[in-house]
Amino acid sequence: MQKTKTQKFNDLPLNRTVVLIKKNDAATLKELYKTNFAKVKRYVLKNNGDEQQAKDVYQEAFLAMWRNIKDDKFSSVSETAINGYIFQIAKHKWLDYVRSVKYKNTTFINREIEYDEPETDENEAQNRKIKLIMESLSSLGERCQLLLKLFYFERKPFKEIAEIMAMDEASARNAKYRCQEQLKKLTQIIPNGSK
Repeated sequence: MQKTKTQKFNDLPLNRTVVLIKKNDAATLKELYKTNFAKVKRYVLKNNGDEQQAKDVYQEAFLAMWRNIKDDKFSSVSETAINGYIFQIAKHKWLDYVRSVKYKNTTFINREIEYDEPETDENEAQNRKIKLIMESLSSLGERCQLLLKLFYFERKPFKEIAEIMAMDEASARNAKYRCQEQLKKLTQIIPNGSK
Protein backbone atom coordinates (compact mmCIF):
# COMPACT_ATOMS: atom_id res chain seq x y z
CA MET A 1 0.00 0.00 0.00
CA GLN A 2 2.88 2.35 0.79
CA LYS A 3 4.27 1.75 -2.70
CA THR A 4 0.96 2.80 -4.32
CA LYS A 5 0.95 6.17 -2.55
CA THR A 6 4.37 7.10 -3.89
CA GLN A 7 3.53 5.93 -7.41
CA LYS A 8 2.79 8.62 -9.98
CA PHE A 9 -0.87 9.00 -10.96
CA ASN A 10 -0.16 8.44 -14.66
CA ASP A 11 1.54 5.10 -13.91
CA LEU A 12 -1.57 3.56 -12.36
CA PRO A 13 -3.85 1.36 -14.45
CA LEU A 14 -7.33 2.78 -14.94
CA ASN A 15 -9.19 0.18 -12.89
CA ARG A 16 -6.71 0.68 -10.01
CA THR A 17 -7.20 4.48 -10.20
CA VAL A 18 -10.97 4.06 -10.05
CA VAL A 19 -10.62 1.74 -7.04
CA LEU A 20 -8.36 4.23 -5.26
CA ILE A 21 -10.79 7.10 -5.98
CA LYS A 22 -13.65 5.03 -4.58
CA LYS A 23 -11.55 4.43 -1.44
CA ASN A 24 -10.87 8.19 -1.19
CA ASP A 25 -7.12 7.62 -1.42
CA ALA A 26 -5.70 11.06 -0.60
CA ALA A 27 -2.53 10.73 -2.66
CA THR A 28 -4.41 9.61 -5.78
CA LEU A 29 -7.00 12.37 -5.46
CA LYS A 30 -4.31 15.01 -4.86
CA GLU A 31 -2.25 13.87 -7.87
CA LEU A 32 -5.36 13.71 -10.06
CA TYR A 33 -6.36 17.21 -8.92
CA LYS A 34 -2.93 18.71 -9.63
CA THR A 35 -2.56 16.92 -12.98
CA ASN A 36 -5.76 18.33 -14.51
CA PHE A 37 -6.12 21.84 -13.12
CA ALA A 38 -3.74 23.57 -15.56
CA LYS A 39 -5.69 22.45 -18.65
CA VAL A 40 -9.01 23.62 -17.20
CA LYS A 41 -7.46 26.93 -16.09
CA ARG A 42 -6.13 27.56 -19.62
CA TYR A 43 -9.55 26.83 -21.09
CA VAL A 44 -11.39 29.19 -18.72
CA LEU A 45 -8.83 31.99 -19.18
CA LYS A 46 -9.06 31.68 -22.98
CA ASN A 47 -12.84 31.94 -22.73
CA ASN A 48 -13.17 35.23 -20.83
CA GLY A 49 -12.73 33.86 -17.31
CA ASP A 50 -10.28 34.60 -14.52
CA GLU A 51 -8.21 32.36 -12.26
CA GLN A 52 -10.75 32.36 -9.41
CA GLN A 53 -13.53 31.31 -11.79
CA ALA A 54 -11.27 28.57 -13.14
CA LYS A 55 -10.70 27.28 -9.58
CA ASP A 56 -14.43 27.33 -8.82
CA VAL A 57 -15.38 25.53 -12.03
CA TYR A 58 -12.59 23.00 -11.57
CA GLN A 59 -13.63 22.20 -7.99
CA GLU A 60 -17.21 21.64 -9.10
CA ALA A 61 -16.03 19.42 -11.96
CA PHE A 62 -13.69 17.45 -9.71
CA LEU A 63 -16.46 16.83 -7.19
CA ALA A 64 -18.83 15.75 -9.97
CA MET A 65 -16.21 13.31 -11.30
CA TRP A 66 -15.62 11.94 -7.77
CA ARG A 67 -19.37 11.50 -7.14
CA ASN A 68 -19.92 9.81 -10.50
CA ILE A 69 -17.08 7.35 -9.91
CA LYS A 70 -18.37 6.61 -6.38
CA ASP A 71 -21.88 6.03 -7.80
CA ASP A 72 -20.55 3.80 -10.64
CA LYS A 73 -21.70 6.28 -13.29
CA PHE A 74 -18.25 6.38 -14.94
CA SER A 75 -16.91 3.65 -17.17
CA SER A 76 -14.08 3.74 -19.64
CA VAL A 77 -11.35 1.64 -21.21
CA SER A 78 -8.73 4.35 -21.69
CA GLU A 79 -6.19 5.21 -19.03
CA THR A 80 -6.47 8.94 -19.78
CA ALA A 81 -10.26 8.82 -19.69
CA ILE A 82 -10.51 10.27 -16.19
CA ASN A 83 -8.44 13.31 -17.26
CA GLY A 84 -10.68 13.87 -20.28
CA TYR A 85 -13.77 13.25 -18.18
CA ILE A 86 -12.80 15.95 -15.66
CA PHE A 87 -12.02 18.38 -18.49
CA GLN A 88 -15.35 17.74 -20.24
CA ILE A 89 -17.30 18.29 -17.02
CA ALA A 90 -15.37 21.53 -16.34
CA LYS A 91 -15.88 22.70 -19.93
CA HIS A 92 -19.64 22.13 -19.77
CA LYS A 93 -19.89 23.84 -16.39
CA TRP A 94 -17.99 26.87 -17.73
CA LEU A 95 -20.16 27.05 -20.85
CA ASP A 96 -23.29 26.88 -18.70
CA TYR A 97 -21.95 29.69 -16.55
CA VAL A 98 -21.06 31.88 -19.54
CA ARG A 99 -24.46 31.31 -21.13
CA SER A 100 -26.31 32.15 -17.94
CA VAL A 101 -24.44 35.45 -17.49
CA LYS A 102 -25.01 36.36 -21.14
CA TYR A 103 -28.70 35.55 -20.76
CA LYS A 104 -29.04 37.75 -17.68
CA ASN A 105 -27.35 40.67 -19.45
CA THR A 106 -29.61 40.55 -22.49
CA THR A 107 -32.73 39.92 -20.50
CA PHE A 108 -32.36 42.49 -17.78
CA ILE A 109 -30.31 45.26 -19.37
CA ASN A 110 -31.17 45.39 -23.06
CA ARG A 111 -34.86 44.80 -22.71
CA GLU A 112 -35.35 47.64 -20.25
CA ILE A 113 -33.20 50.17 -22.07
CA GLU A 114 -33.85 49.39 -25.72
CA TYR A 115 -37.29 47.86 -25.89
CA ASP A 116 -39.65 48.43 -22.97
CA GLU A 117 -39.74 52.21 -22.81
CA PRO A 118 -40.10 53.06 -26.53
CA GLU A 119 -42.52 50.20 -27.09
CA THR A 120 -44.77 51.46 -24.30
CA ASP A 121 -44.83 54.99 -25.75
CA GLU A 122 -45.50 53.67 -29.26
CA ASN A 123 -48.28 51.40 -27.98
CA GLU A 124 -49.94 54.24 -26.12
CA ALA A 125 -49.80 56.52 -29.17
CA GLN A 126 -51.11 53.72 -31.40
CA ASN A 127 -53.92 52.98 -28.92
CA ARG A 128 -54.91 56.66 -28.85
CA LYS A 129 -55.03 56.75 -32.67
CA ILE A 130 -57.14 53.60 -32.81
CA LYS A 131 -59.52 54.94 -30.16
CA LEU A 132 -59.88 58.22 -32.07
CA ILE A 133 -60.56 56.40 -35.35
CA MET A 134 -63.13 54.09 -33.74
CA GLU A 135 -64.94 57.03 -32.10
CA SER A 136 -64.92 58.95 -35.38
CA LEU A 137 -66.03 55.87 -37.30
CA SER A 138 -69.07 55.47 -35.04
CA SER A 139 -70.14 59.05 -35.85
CA LEU A 140 -70.26 58.25 -39.59
CA GLY A 141 -73.44 56.98 -41.23
CA GLU A 142 -74.20 53.24 -41.24
CA ARG A 143 -73.42 52.87 -44.93
CA CYS A 144 -69.93 54.45 -44.53
CA GLN A 145 -69.26 52.40 -41.40
CA LEU A 146 -70.08 49.16 -43.23
CA LEU A 147 -68.09 50.09 -46.33
CA LEU A 148 -64.94 51.08 -44.38
CA LYS A 149 -65.28 48.02 -42.12
CA LEU A 150 -65.44 45.72 -45.15
CA PHE A 151 -62.45 47.43 -46.82
CA TYR A 152 -60.06 48.06 -43.88
CA PHE A 153 -60.94 45.44 -41.28
CA GLU A 154 -62.14 42.51 -43.37
CA ARG A 155 -59.83 43.34 -46.32
CA LYS A 156 -62.50 42.53 -48.90
CA PRO A 157 -61.86 43.41 -52.57
CA PHE A 158 -64.03 46.10 -54.21
CA LYS A 159 -65.86 43.49 -56.30
CA GLU A 160 -67.09 41.74 -53.15
CA ILE A 161 -67.88 45.05 -51.39
CA ALA A 162 -69.96 46.11 -54.42
CA GLU A 163 -71.99 42.87 -54.23
CA ILE A 164 -72.59 43.22 -50.47
CA MET A 165 -73.61 46.88 -50.76
CA ALA A 166 -75.69 46.33 -53.95
CA MET A 167 -73.78 48.75 -56.17
CA ASP A 168 -71.31 48.52 -59.02
CA GLU A 169 -67.55 48.35 -58.38
CA ALA A 170 -66.80 51.93 -59.51
CA SER A 171 -69.50 53.28 -57.17
CA ALA A 172 -68.01 51.26 -54.30
CA ARG A 173 -64.59 52.85 -54.95
CA ASN A 174 -66.08 56.36 -55.03
CA ALA A 175 -68.14 55.74 -51.89
CA LYS A 176 -65.09 54.41 -50.05
CA TYR A 177 -63.13 57.54 -51.02
CA ARG A 178 -65.91 59.87 -49.81
CA CYS A 179 -66.29 57.96 -46.52
CA GLN A 180 -62.52 57.99 -46.00
CA GLU A 181 -62.46 61.79 -46.54
CA GLN A 182 -65.24 62.23 -43.96
CA LEU A 183 -63.30 60.10 -41.48
CA LYS A 184 -60.11 62.05 -42.20
CA LYS A 185 -61.86 65.32 -41.38
CA LEU A 186 -63.16 63.86 -38.13
CA THR A 187 -59.79 62.49 -36.98
CA GLN A 188 -57.28 64.69 -38.82
CA ILE A 189 -55.30 61.50 -39.59
CA ILE A 190 -55.23 59.31 -42.64
CA PRO A 191 -56.10 55.69 -41.85
CA ASN A 192 -53.43 53.18 -42.86
CA GLY A 193 -54.07 50.50 -45.37
CA SER A 194 -55.53 52.42 -48.30
CA LYS A 195 -55.38 50.40 -51.50
